[in-house]
Amino acid sequence: GWVFAPRMPAWATPDAVATVRRMLTEAAAEAHDPLDADRARHQALASIIFEGNTVRHVNTAIAGTGIVWEAPFLDDRVMEAALSTRVDQRLLGGRFKALLAGAVRGVVPDDILSRRDKGEFSAETFRGIERNRDRILELCEDSHLARLGLIDPMAFRSAALTPGPMSHHLQPIESTVACESWLRTHLQPHPQDMGERR
Repeated sequence: GWVFAPRMPAWATPDAVATVRRMLTEAAAEAHDPLDADRARHQALASIIFEGNTVRHVNTAIAGTGIVWEAPFLDDRVMEAALSTRVDQRLLGGRFKALLAGAVRGVVPDDILSRRDKGEFSAETFRGIERNRDRILELCEDSHLARLGLIDPMAFRSAALTPGPMSHHLQPIESTVACESWLRTHLQPHPQDMGERR
């Protein structure tokens, strides 16, 4: 209950859902201790670990390109300083990232520090899905995920054609495309494909 409940997309097959349910149940049975006895601190630590893993994975993927994702806010000393404060100090009067803003005042322009919201980029994702719809639909026609019994390609096709109006509708589509792309990069060609090439 200390994390968001995981959700499978509507196009996941019953076998895929059952497998994930079994794996989560087995993992839960191992009774891992929380990262901290305090729920808010546990969630903060879990978020930090997630972000650190994300940065590490991206840097592994782009290694050799000359590009590096630097994440100075994940530095151990920065984390220790942030976590040494009380939660109410981090959430001062509804101000956006109050603790961080106070720490970098005089270094970061005031108009950035006074913002009261966060960037929201779902419009770009909706446009990307629209622009690449034909390529996404091709994934439905010849899907490794479908061959493995993990997705119903027609249900995924329906979602790709009408993703829904909310930004949270996009993440499962993005994840499915990412998994399919990964499989296409790392799996050997399907024997049927080899026959077609001959």
